[in-house]
Amino acid sequence: MSGMYEDGFMLNLDRLLAKMWEAMGLVRVYTKPQGQQPDFSDPVLLSSDRGGCSVEDFCNHIHRNLLKDVKYVLVWGTSARHFPQHCGTSHVLHDEDVVQIVKKKETDEGGRGRFKSHSNAPARISDREKKAPLKT
Repeated sequence: MSGMYEDGFMLNLDRLLAKMWEAMGLVRVYTKPQGQQPDFSDPVLLSSDRGGCSVEDFCNHIHRNLLKDVKYVLVWGTSARHFPQHCGTSHVLHDEDVVQIVKKKETDEGGRGRFKSHSNAPARISDREKKAPLKT
């Protein structure tokens, strides 16, 4: 009989714990680095009552300057319509969602890829400095 009682007791504790999370408005959000598996060991806790549960609140919780570097966010979980879903900063996160932040790439002046200019010369030929004429 004691085995049955303990199983029922544990079941009720699980229900109580779930109700407490719901009543406090807490949301667990897991992070996923690019190219790696999600980190389920250390969730980011957000509160719908205090700070909010949007992607913007999530970014501010991690670092205050992170939000300005965000290009887009990939979300897996119940708040996403499909997996992964590209989201903006106003997307509202649900409990146990997984979030991957994709940052903006730092742009260098002078073109893209192999067409980057590595010299200090002006871009237009007409703006170049005139050389002295050849002596004959």
